[in-house]
Amino acid sequence: MQSAISQIPTPTAEMVAYGLLMFIGGMTVPTRYGIERLEGFGRFMAAKIPYRPEPGKDEETAMQEATGNADEQESGQDNGGN
Repeated sequence: MQSAISQIPTPTAEMVAYGLLMFIGGMTVPTRYGIERLEGFGRFMAAKIPYRPEPGKDEETAMQEATGNADEQESGQDNGGN
């Protein structure tokens, strides 16, 4: 067990300082703003994934069904969930 622990690389002082700097920078961002930025990044990345409809469905109809829930949430409708 001792040999396995000694093989774990130790972070350099620069890497620890960089990690601490990023942590402090993240803590200074207002929560709502940070969440909105992350959601925007997620949408941007998800938009690059090619979409294939289920077999037997028209592509346009399948896309409307897939994004219908997102449209309802944006319009303020409540689906009864928490």
